Amino acid sequence: MVIIGLSGVGLFLMIIGSVVTYYARKPNGSGIIQISDDEAGKLMAEHTPTSLIFSEVSYTVNNRKVLDNVSGIVQPGQVMAIMGASGAGKTTLLDILAKRLKSGTATGSIYLNGQNVAPEQYKKLIGYVDQEDVMIPTLTVYETILYSALLRLPRSMSTAAKKFRVMEVMQELGIDGIKDSKIGQPGARSISGGERRRVAIACELVTSPSVLFLDEPTSGLDAYNALNVVECLVNLAKNYKRTVVFTVHQPRSNIVTLFDQLLLLASGRVVYSGPESEAQSYFKLIGYPCPPGFNIADYMIDLTMGAVRRLPNQPSSIVKSSLTADSTAVDEDNAFFAPSQTPKATPSFQEGLENTTEQWATQPSAGNSNVTSAPDIQVEEVQEDGLPSYLKDLVEYYQHSAIAVVIKDAIQNTVDAAQGLEGDQSSINSISIYQRPGPLAQFQILANRTFKNLYRNPMLMFSHYAMAVILALVCGSLFYQVSNTIAGFQNRMGLFFFYEALLGFMCLTSLQVFASERILFVRERANGYYSPTTYFLAKILFDIIPLRVVPPLMMALISYYMVGLVEGVAQFFKFLLVLILFNLTAAAVCLAIGIIVKNLSLANLLACMVMLFSMLFAGLLLNKDSMPPYFGWLKYLSFFNYTLEAMLVNELLYLQLVEERFGLKIDVPGATILSTFGFNAKNYWPDVIRLASMFLVFILIAYIWLVLFVKERR
Repeated sequence: MVIIGLSGVGLFLMIIGSVVTYYARKPNGSGIIQISDDEAGKLMAEHTPTSLIFSEVSYTVNNRKVLDNVSGIVQPGQVMAIMGASGAGKTTLLDILAKRLKSGTATGSIYLNGQNVAPEQYKKLIGYVDQEDVMIPTLTVYETILYSALLRLPRSMSTAAKKFRVMEVMQELGIDGIKDSKIGQPGARSISGGERRRVAIACELVTSPSVLFLDEPTSGLDAYNALNVVECLVNLAKNYKRTVVFTVHQPRSNIVTLFDQLLLLASGRVVYSGPESEAQSYFKLIGYPCPPGFNIADYMIDLTMGAVRRLPNQPSSIVKSSLTADSTAVDEDNAFFAPSQTPKATPSFQEGLENTTEQWATQPSAGNSNVTSAPDIQVEEVQEDGLPSYLKDLVEYYQHSAIAVVIKDAIQNTVDAAQGLEGDQSSINSISIYQRPGPLAQFQILANRTFKNLYRNPMLMFSHYAMAVILALVCGSLFYQVSNTIAGFQNRMGLFFFYEALLGFMCLTSLQVFASERILFVRERANGYYSPTTYFLAKILFDIIPLRVVPPLMMALISYYMVGLVEGVAQFFKFLLVLILFNLTAAAVCLAIGIIVKNLSLANLLACMVMLFSMLFAGLLLNKDSMPPYFGWLKYLSFFNYTLEAMLVNELLYLQLVEERFGLKIDVPGATILSTFGFNAKNYWPDVIRLASMFLVFILIAYIWLVLFVKERR
């Protein structure tokens, strides 16, 4: 039987090795893809050129105003950059525009093509790329984007069409040349940071969003890769009529010139909103000219931080009255700029801005001003509303400027036109909401992805198997053919307890089952990839079967007959059942802790404490009948207790032990020994049921916590 057990384990390991080798060498199927003309036409028709308009957007959290009256407009084919110092409200504004869940109160209006859009249609038309690129390192670039397409594109769309869409997006972003490269770990051999960022963008583009939001797409990149990413976004907007909005902290000058629209924030207020090409003229007009050779982006950030001094010949009252007079004067030549009039015939937004530039050029103060040689630190008093006086002036300058009137009128005219016209203008709300893959299809896709990640990183699985085989052989040799004596009983009890401790602490690896992908899960859940249920089932399936069922099976096959435990096929399978149930329960406890506790070190400490306390009340280190009453109830929480009792009952219930004393042989029934240690000889099946119940309870706790609490919070 020992030889049979060893042969079975060896055969199993050979099969596992062959499967891993086969799938590791199997091509990923990113070759030539053919689809029908109908599907190709449908793919081309998915995209709807869409303008983004936001008016008087404000956001308050904990009675603190984070954003105040922010407005702007971005047309299809344009790129808007939201700039500002740290804490200016850039990401908050981006989240509100993308309608991400926020804990505070947001007010204002957001329109697509001038129309209010239902939440379902809005999500269909936008894509959101987070600042941090979190991906599965063992997958290739093509596979990473493909899984996004398989999970998010319509269920009615063929797999070939989805693969075609993936290839199309990779070509749009210029990453088709690295499609077979693995994502890799940051800091190790992998694709570059700029390529990772473009892969993250591609995962959103597969759904053909009309408006693409990106949070700090250049963050953490060197100058070369940052420029490549922004150029990629600009080409995406120009060539494919996308509307691109992203936040950026302090870009280089060659990146700034690529922006179409610029929105500069300071403490949640608008300091400038308009074409990037007109920003220098605007700040020169209000008495803050950018020094020659100075990066305008750096200058604007310094300006919002109070590190720039106004020209001495530009008093605030003169500038404000000049801006107000400018807005009124323009009304005589072009009705588009009138703050109190909505014309029937509206020129283009760009034309209005060009006229604004001409008006600035005629300002005497702008043309004859001297340029400051370097920024100076300026200390300003804080006003009652919490804003420094210099910042309050900047906000008021913009509010009184002609360009603010241009944007305000453009927003109003676009909304009025959209609400008054039929046909193409109402196409946004008529977009059908397609059905994504159902729960079963999601589970199959996620299971495939999880299995692929497992066999491409098989060290954890093989480490469990190697440890199980080696320690089973060691235990089999150490406890070889144990005798039916009191000493033999002690050896049996020690062996069973050692198996529990070994498998229990091996289950600490279950802490990593979810912790390693927590951020990825939160991001994918927020972007609507799948339901938490299908993800949870796929993850536990590929943790339970290879890591929690197979190792105890190997240990039982090798050591059961080497040790010489009670004979009988039924007894063997009853022993195996208890061992597997114990391993599943310990894994479920660690899984629940890993999901509930975010900090992995703290989760590891907590899981170790749970294991140790459960071991303490197992019945070996402390006799169950002699426990103090106020601690005795803790044994009912110990899965070590139920496991040890079930294995001992299975082994000793009908076993007759022989003890030799003073030349006399004394027969001692195994049931008597069990009762001496506080174990109940009738408790095998009740203990099995309790173990199964504990497993289900902890799995349910992990699942409920995952669904209710592990979600994006902004």
